[in-house]
Amino acid sequence: MMVKLPESIIPPDVLREYLRPETRDAIHDPYQVLIDYYEVMDPALRGSSVAYSPAKSTEMGKVDQTMLNHIRNGVWALIELNIGLTSLGSANALSEQELREVIALFSVHDLHKIHGKDWKEQFDISQEEVLEYAEAFGATKFAPGLTGHDFQSVAVALHKSIGFHANLSVKFNLYRPWLTIADTLASIEQPQATPSMQQQLDRIDSSVDFYYHTFQEATGILTNLVHTGIARWASERGLYPLLIFEKGVLYLGETGRAFGLNGEEDIREIYQAFRATMNSSHATFSDTFELQKSLETQGSKGLYSIGNVFFFYSGVEKVAKAFAAAAVLRRSENTATIVVDCAGNVLTVGNTEPDMQYPPAQTVSIPREYITSIIVDGQTMDTGAVLVRCRSEERKRKKFTLIPESVEIDGQRISGKVVINGTGLMTSQIGYRAHIMEDFGVDIGWDSEIIPYSRAISGLRMQLIEPLIKIGALETDDPVLETCRMFGVDAVLAERLSGYARAHRTDDHHRVGGFWNYSYVIARDLLDRDIDGILFADIQSPNEKIRYLEDCITRYLQGVPHDKIQELESELLYPYQEKMLVWISENLDFNGSMFYGTFENKTDKFQAYCNGGGICRLSNDTPYDKERIPLSIGVGMLGLSFSNRLPVGASEPALYVSAPVAIEMGLRNIGHGIKGETDRIYFRLIPDHFYTPVLSRLFSQFLSVFNGDCQTNIRALALDTLSWDTPKYELLVHDLISESGRKNVLRYAGYGYKSLHTTYDIVFSKRRDNDTEYWFFGAYLGLILAAATGCRVVVGENPICMSLGDEFSEMVKLDAPHAVVKRIFGDTIPLTELSSVIDLASLVIVLGYENVMDDKRFPKHLQTLKNKMFPGSSLLKDIWRKYESESRTGAFVNRARGYRNENGEIVYDDRPGLIALALRLDRSGGDVMAVETIHELAELGLTVAIPKGFEPHRVEKLFRESVKAVLAKRDGSFAREDYIDAVSGRLLKMMRRAGNDQFSLIPGLYEFDRAHQFAGAFVDHVFYGLFDGNPGKLKRAANDISDGYYSATLELRDDAYQRERGAIEAKRQEKKEKI
Repeated sequence: MMVKLPESIIPPDVLREYLRPETRDAIHDPYQVLIDYYEVMDPALRGSSVAYSPAKSTEMGKVDQTMLNHIRNGVWALIELNIGLTSLGSANALSEQELREVIALFSVHDLHKIHGKDWKEQFDISQEEVLEYAEAFGATKFAPGLTGHDFQSVAVALHKSIGFHANLSVKFNLYRPWLTIADTLASIEQPQATPSMQQQLDRIDSSVDFYYHTFQEATGILTNLVHTGIARWASERGLYPLLIFEKGVLYLGETGRAFGLNGEEDIREIYQAFRATMNSSHATFSDTFELQKSLETQGSKGLYSIGNVFFFYSGVEKVAKAFAAAAVLRRSENTATIVVDCAGNVLTVGNTEPDMQYPPAQTVSIPREYITSIIVDGQTMDTGAVLVRCRSEERKRKKFTLIPESVEIDGQRISGKVVINGTGLMTSQIGYRAHIMEDFGVDIGWDSEIIPYSRAISGLRMQLIEPLIKIGALETDDPVLETCRMFGVDAVLAERLSGYARAHRTDDHHRVGGFWNYSYVIARDLLDRDIDGILFADIQSPNEKIRYLEDCITRYLQGVPHDKIQELESELLYPYQEKMLVWISENLDFNGSMFYGTFENKTDKFQAYCNGGGICRLSNDTPYDKERIPLSIGVGMLGLSFSNRLPVGASEPALYVSAPVAIEMGLRNIGHGIKGETDRIYFRLIPDHFYTPVLSRLFSQFLSVFNGDCQTNIRALALDTLSWDTPKYELLVHDLISESGRKNVLRYAGYGYKSLHTTYDIVFSKRRDNDTEYWFFGAYLGLILAAATGCRVVVGENPICMSLGDEFSEMVKLDAPHAVVKRIFGDTIPLTELSSVIDLASLVIVLGYENVMDDKRFPKHLQTLKNKMFPGSSLLKDIWRKYESESRTGAFVNRARGYRNENGEIVYDDRPGLIALALRLDRSGGDVMAVETIHELAELGLTVAIPKGFEPHRVEKLFRESVKAVLAKRDGSFAREDYIDAVSGRLLKMMRRAGNDQFSLIPGLYEFDRAHQFAGAFVDHVFYGLFDGNPGKLKRAANDISDGYYSATLELRDDAYQRERGAIEAKRQEKKEKI
């Protein structure tokens, strides 16, 4: 499947298609304005130098928020506020032109934050200057009716306490209430309805109020669905969902209405709204074709089964219909084989010897139409009807193994080893077919089509009919008769089956070991049934077959009293329903009203802890009430993922999880489809600061590209971030969703879900070579996701994020990171440091991959970053050695300088060369003082001698010889001048010996003061400055410092060569003129 590569997070064409009504009529005016904003202004804002500057930051005591996010939040808030007012019948909503002008003005309202430090300097903005920004942002094109005076007014006067508030434009004063409330809404971090917010709204329309709900837990998909259910319940009562936050929703509603929780009934209604939302939230729950894929085959019992949690996810009737879909869609055409070896007394079907309950069959007959081929002693024969005569041995108690005595094909006895191939030759049918024919006079046949029908019928009997009998919901307590009634079996046959079952309650060989062979008879009756003149088995359309079976199930369930269906649901949904009611009542605050304790756990949390049952490690809840019910959805992804929170010891303690966590894990399993996902890293994306209902779904739609077919190019991500003069992070979506790279690195847990998404969870699914590299790349992708999407991101090994958004203010939080990674990134990365930290990690990735494209080498690279004064130069030297060992020094030169040779012409790359990258890493990750010192020394060195080539022993020659000169003076105490003389003298000797073999120019050989100046700088700044005049320290660090000298020399050499060549030519010309 090809992935359509998005141009940005919210492309205008995607927004237009999403907002266009199903009738294909014109898009509602505010949304058309929004589309125009994304076409005109948003691209200009993203490409501006201020897009990723902080509008709010931790340094200001606020939650980090970029200028781009702040403006977008204000725009979305204005759009939704207008639509909300209109939906509530207000006449005060803005017209299209007014809405455009308010949005355009809002885009420049925070210019003072990038315009100096003192408040007077910040707000001293001329019309010309603010108009220049407005043009750069596309605001003048978006709203051409605005003037420079309008833009200046909003830039200097919107701040309520500081700024300049005189001589303001008429339009600004007209729109001030809208601009003020947009700024307020763009900045709030949680859903709330404060008096100041209400006062601002009253200036627009006093007949409308703000309302809100909050929910204290944030598990992920489950809480998204809970919020959606609450919003659905609130909408039915006249509230308009305006903005969606991590922990709740902000609403608009009529003034004076008593919106709140009034008791237990409200909690139950909210729960039912949540259930209805969940049942339709994913195709797996709402589409029986998809739901049937979740049925498991229990071959040892001959039936399909499904976890009880799916009754919670989809409802009883939908699950029952999924069995019907499985019966039709799971037809197997796989060829099976029966081997008959009379000489060896062996009869096998597949790889097993069939055994039977008493009485054992004496013959096995296979009609010609079920056989595809017959091979006797390796020779293929014509197909025909096969008859195998058998005897039996009781090898296991009450289990008789069939032993072949003879084989006949079309009545002719055959000797030798006979291999029979066919499509329906199942092990079970050998015994069942004989017993069913003998007891009921029905030949179930050999065709494979009967198998899925039989399994589906038996599964429905076990998971639906028998539980209904248990609660007294049916006319009889006979599962055979009731199953026959469900599928419309002829009354005579139904009574025959039921009578046999009643007569053989203690010795019924049709229901032994979990098998229920009556399902084969019911399936045969169904397949041979005449449906409007055609046999059911001959109906060509699978959909028609499924509809017929669904009608059978629906009619049957309609005959069950409604209160009994509810009682059944209560039984099947335990403990999910009870726990969810408790969970909702404990965590929901609706507009300041709570009903904590309305529903309570049957087991007190403290008492559960004291009894040793414990509480859930990932939520504040007891795992069980009555008994420990095995989870029907695997939560293997929990594994020991949060081992940093477990006590150290020889044994691993049990990891108890509550019903909400179990539900969440099941929901995620369906979303991302990863199996065996232990020891992984998880990304929690939290909107900054909110999304709207439309935006939340659009962003989930964008993340859905991480669905198993997506490729992520980590190296390209690193290269792109290092190629910009100003950050353009949203362009990174091209590498996050790339046509090349690693497949399935990122998997979106919410894939396929429809809800109001308050948070988003992504699984890092890369192969784990070692903990260090895994955490390094995981943390790096967390930074990239934060930068590219504008969300705040939590990165951790807990599948259920333990750090909620209101517990930290930074853009990225690393939850208990690996120690080596923590030394690089820290625990939190604020917005003001995000760009520099991304650059640092990107440099390590690019240089590391240039050496070897192998993730497991990155612990070594990170040690280099930690221990070396010049980490970039050290990695550059490693890259040189690699290219030299491969005899590709020419390629190294091109890569180092950042160009390529095309037909003799030098073409520079768009991305920086390796030398520039190495020096950037030296400056950002090394010893800054040492880097600047060595850079200045290298510049002096190039005035003494300019080395040839790229071999380290040539490029570092001056520095290495200087070190040797100092280290040679071992005995005694020497003055500064002694060291300088030793260094300059050794350099002069070296240059005379090396000559043009190692240097292209040697000015210092003829101008001795240059060598002396270099020697003085080396002694003063390196020997004394960096190493306190200690030869031992200099010796230990010599190789590290040489690496830095190598890179600095390579960077400066070309300019130095041109400069020296020019000076030499100038002197020659001067001599000629004198002559």
